Amino acid sequence: MTASSTPFTQLQRTKGFPLANLQRIRVIVVKIAGIDVSRNSVTVAVLSEVPDDLRQVKRGILKFKADAKGIAGLLALEFDCAILEPSGVHYSRIWAHHLTKANREVRWVDHQEIANYRKSWKVANKTDKLDAIALACYGLERYNRPKHFIQSEKVPLRSLWLQLKHLNRSKNPVINRLRQQLAAEFPEVCEREVKRAWLAPQPPGLWRFLAQEKSTAKWEKEQLTSIGIGISEFSRGLARQLCEIERQEHLIEIAIKEELDKPQYAPYLKVFDWYAFGARTSAAMLSEIYPLERFLDDRGRQINEYLETETGKRGRRNRSLGAFKLSCGLGLTYYQSGDSQGWKAGGNADIRTALWQWCKVAIVISPNLNLPRIAKLRQYYENGSTQTINGEQIHFQPGIRNQKIMRVVRRMLEMLYKDLLSEIVKTDSKQNHEIQEISNLNQQNMESLSVDSL
Repeated sequence: MTASSTPFTQLQRTKGFPLANLQRIRVIVVKIAGIDVSRNSVTVAVLSEVPDDLRQVKRGILKFKADAKGIAGLLALEFDCAILEPSGVHYSRIWAHHLTKANREVRWVDHQEIANYRKSWKVANKTDKLDAIALACYGLERYNRPKHFIQSEKVPLRSLWLQLKHLNRSKNPVINRLRQQLAAEFPEVCEREVKRAWLAPQPPGLWRFLAQEKSTAKWEKEQLTSIGIGISEFSRGLARQLCEIERQEHLIEIAIKEELDKPQYAPYLKVFDWYAFGARTSAAMLSEIYPLERFLDDRGRQINEYLETETGKRGRRNRSLGAFKLSCGLGLTYYQSGDSQGWKAGGNADIRTALWQWCKVAIVISPNLNLPRIAKLRQYYENGSTQTINGEQIHFQPGIRNQKIMRVVRRMLEMLYKDLLSEIVKTDSKQNHEIQEISNLNQQNMESLSVDSL
């Protein structure tokens, strides 16, 4: 670490300041490199102090291309920590790899977090230079508050989930085109549901049969009695593509399972089981909400804000819950442009889609009513809710179609947040208690040794 320090090497008596209260004073100067990643280059701003205005920074802004010379140039710079955002995870991965390999500290900032931070500076123009400066300033202001940064453990989990999502998106048009072919070539199976189980090593039997990888008596008999015109080479090629995609998905599923088996995720997965989350949904959620403590204050408590409502009453807003829902794609953000203003949906749209799919299966199609929370959400999906407002009971209808599903998802997130808060805080409290017991035992041993030495 290149941080410089200026310690008081001796305790000195100061006028009006008791000697007993004097401590060794250490002033640390930290250099932060804000790195804005583009497709084939990075823009780097190295700062040791926060300027009064981002636009005042004129010197020290460098640009490196994504080649050996650019990597060497970046590593030659003097800084203590590099700050990046994972929005362009595929482009930033190579830079983070070489920085980590060179034993340089790398921290990640949530895309929405740095966007809000940039807005707080009242900077209208968005450029690579200003983005790099904003990242460096963010790192300087929050260097000693690690909760403001994304945990590095969840970066590979997010990357794996995005890979799996991409393969699934690539697979769908191929399946649709193959089904169109089979409508004439093998109509008996063109609408048949074909699905591979999670972690199953081989593609579904129908795809393998059409690709001529494996022939079984069942499929041969069906084809012999089919009214179709016969399987074309084009359809077999589509089937081979699907088999290859399925095998790639299987490899990623293995990697996701290895990540989910890590001990830090255990309390989260325990709560996820109460809501019938599958591995895909669990990976998606953890990539956004882990660790839960980042939604809390420095003391591990919820952040509540008290505001005066339009009626003059004092209301409370749970900012921690709001930030949690926003990270899951179901938050509300206030906008104001000219004469128009109001609230709109905000957050990660990919997570919102994943939760919609979870609700469609776990609540609508095949709910496991043996799980109390699933049964409660199913009841809400079918009947809505009744609330007491100003002493009067008012029934709210569940809505229609997608509206019903998203209302259930919002209700689920509120329940999930409370369950996670209870479980994680309980786990952390237990660990802190064990640490305190060990610390007390060590203190007792030290005192015992001190007494024995007298």
